Amino acid sequence: MASVTQFWTDPKASLFQAFGGPVEWTWDLGDSQFYWAFAVRPLQAAAVFLEAPLTANFTFLHGMNTQLKVTVSEPSDILAPDDLDGRTGTELRFTAIKVETP
Repeated sequence: MASVTQFWTDPKASLFQAFGGPVEWTWDLGDSQFYWAFAVRPLQAAAVFLEAPLTANFTFLHGMNTQLKVTVSEPSDILAPDDLDGRTGTELRFTAIKVETP
């Protein structure tokens, strides 16, 4: 049976991203031996899109890292102006899963 391990970014180190803007996130996770999946979610009302392709790089100093590109939608796409309360963006939190087979 497969074993699944989930990883989260540190909640105290969440990433703020302005509405409508892209952000690139590099995470020192991933390898060529197992299946990895990545996701992102906003901590406030917003829609975020994890864009493809994802790139994975191997460096001898840091091992494997994965670069993710995320775009936060414009608030007019999902919220009425009164619901924004002056917010200009949202906090993002990333998660990853690693699937290992015996």
